[in-house]
Amino acid sequence: MTGVAKQPERDQQTHISKLSVTNFRNYTTLSIDLDPGPVVFSGDNGAGKTNLLEAISLLTPGRGLRRAPYADVAREGGDGGFAIHARLDGPDGPVEIGTGIAGGDAAEGGRRVRINGAAARSAEDMLEWLRVVWLAPAMDALFTGPAADRRRFLDRQVLAIDPGHGQRALDYEKAMRGRNRLLAEGSRDGAWFDAIETQMAETGV
Repeated sequence: MTGVAKQPERDQQTHISKLSVTNFRNYTTLSIDLDPGPVVFSGDNGAGKTNLLEAISLLTPGRGLRRAPYADVAREGGDGGFAIHARLDGPDGPVEIGTGIAGGDAAEGGRRVRINGAAARSAEDMLEWLRVVWLAPAMDALFTGPAADRRRFLDRQVLAIDPGHGQRALDYEKAMRGRNRLLAEGSRDGAWFDAIETQMAETGV
């Protein structure tokens, strides 16, 4: 008896099915529906195409593809706040993700995150549902510039498959700053150096 083996079904990919922004860059309000697969934004220079990509990049921890202060992201002439909302469709069904700051909170540095209407503990919680990686023309110096920029880009690549990497990278940077401070102060405390360098080795690996 012969037969044809059934091919495994391809895993359903997560995609943004709806993107909405309020008081973000040049947009007062905008809501667009998106289909699965590649999406192309076209329009005149200054129309706001990159602003939409920046909004998507903020659906993940960090400052987004422009690494701009939140005060610069909020629309000029608005109340100082902004909001980004996305509906995701994926293997676990639809999920709603929102992030932004309230007017007057830009100076505080943090932004709020809501998932399915409930407040999240931190921006890292978004990684459970969506992971975003970008390579933009403005990043061409990534290949010729400082090694720190390449390490940061590699960190983001790893973060896309391992959400725990973000905290490890932060812990490593903190330990390295502590070590550099000891060196600048001319410290000869061997035990302190050993403790910091052990932490750097553990988190750096």
